[in-house]
Amino acid sequence: MDVKALKRLILVILACMLGAGLLYYGIIARPGADPELLKASTGLNRYRIAAVFDPEKAKLSCTQTVEYRNNHDVEFDRLYFHLYPNAFRDEKRVPFFADEKQKAYPNGFSPGWIDIQQIMVNGSPVEFGIGGYSDDILSIVLETPLKPGQVAKIDMVYTVKLPNCVGRFGYGRHTFNVTNWYPIACVYDHTGWNIDPYYPVGDPFYSDVANYQVEIRVPYDYTIAATGKAIKEKAEGDYKVLEFRALAVRDFAWIASRDFEVVSRSVDGITVYSYFLRGSRGGGEKALDCAAAAIEIFNRRFGKYPYSHLAVVQADFFIGGMEYPCLVMIDKSLYSEGQQWLEYVTVHETAHQWWYAVVGNDQIDEAWLDEALTEYSTILYYEDRYGEDVAKQVYNSVIVDGKCSYLQNYHVQGLKHMIAQPIYRFTDWLTYDLVVYGKGASLFNDLRQAAGHQKFYGILQRYYEDNKFKNATAAQLIRACEEVTGKSWDDFFKKRLKSLNW
Repeated sequence: MDVKALKRLILVILACMLGAGLLYYGIIARPGADPELLKASTGLNRYRIAAVFDPEKAKLSCTQTVEYRNNHDVEFDRLYFHLYPNAFRDEKRVPFFADEKQKAYPNGFSPGWIDIQQIMVNGSPVEFGIGGYSDDILSIVLETPLKPGQVAKIDMVYTVKLPNCVGRFGYGRHTFNVTNWYPIACVYDHTGWNIDPYYPVGDPFYSDVANYQVEIRVPYDYTIAATGKAIKEKAEGDYKVLEFRALAVRDFAWIASRDFEVVSRSVDGITVYSYFLRGSRGGGEKALDCAAAAIEIFNRRFGKYPYSHLAVVQADFFIGGMEYPCLVMIDKSLYSEGQQWLEYVTVHETAHQWWYAVVGNDQIDEAWLDEALTEYSTILYYEDRYGEDVAKQVYNSVIVDGKCSYLQNYHVQGLKHMIAQPIYRFTDWLTYDLVVYGKGASLFNDLRQAAGHQKFYGILQRYYEDNKFKNATAAQLIRACEEVTGKSWDDFFKKRLKSLNW
């Protein structure tokens, strides 16, 4: 073979290798693609999901392939997945407290579920079991143990039924909220497999980042807001097929509606979308403005948001706001004229893109780690955008006068809670809010006073940089404090996290 022919062969081989890599990660090289995100996507689990959405029956018919990589130093003889939709099957076990059920089901109880029809591993049928509190844990038996570094290809066929429920998962008059909807791998960490149920308080979700390719077939008159970026659309009669791709995200959520209008804005190379219902343009534009301002501030204060877009979505949703990677849900009632909470909730959920989506944590056992920091980040937004006086007013109104004084009244009645406790020890949302959000935000306010303004932001930047696309713990936050200030913070955190008082 002559030299020119050899060069041509090498170029062809390199092109094929590059093409395979691009296909694997589901991305087309483009100007502005975040090289850090591309790097972070290497070696992750990969989900490929094809869903046919039938809004008339509120059902999804799905096929899913998961390429699960054992990134741990132990062999697995079985794998575990969460089946969150099954938490909505039995009225007696739904993830709502008794006083919430009327709000969650305004038209009466409506069941939701996920039915698994078939599972294959590496091309062969396998045994699987479904158990847990509400049949929400899938256990897949592996014929051959999965050794460290090996990949298992898991094919699934399943159907999802959405309940007529205006919580995170379900549908109302205007929107279908398709969140925590597919089998997602449980996290394996130093405690083993995390197979917690869908608790009725907090955000009971704990997941690793992964790469996603999701195809959704939907009636043509529906608009979809999603975690992923829509990279392809094709028409099929009265339907359209949308293909979404997302790298290194912790979950994949989407919301569908016939009634969406959309406005957008670019900030720091990130496209912010506001999806709002007809007649809510004023609120939709305000939500866009607040989210865009928050991204600019948090980019500067914490570190760069690594994804290409963020969708802020007005939804049939009674719980205020909820975060998912690159997508946040906002209660539609907050968009009414004169409603003051729209800005606060939008900014809080946007802050979760840093403290949950990029830097993850166990939201069951250490819920404060993302929620308290997110709550205090919202105060930092007000300070940066409107000045110290406004921020103090908001902090005093929301945290001190609102949460702190209320919790102190609880103390009189003998009800005391530590910040550092798992969500299943909270028996209602009010106490959870007072302790995790309020008491937790005061911890970060104390940290800022003790460390000083400049070093405090240095701590947050170090914590963010060191733990991107990982699941952090309190130990990582304390380490960031020590690295930036050069002193121990163990006593500071121990006193505040374990204290029963303010």
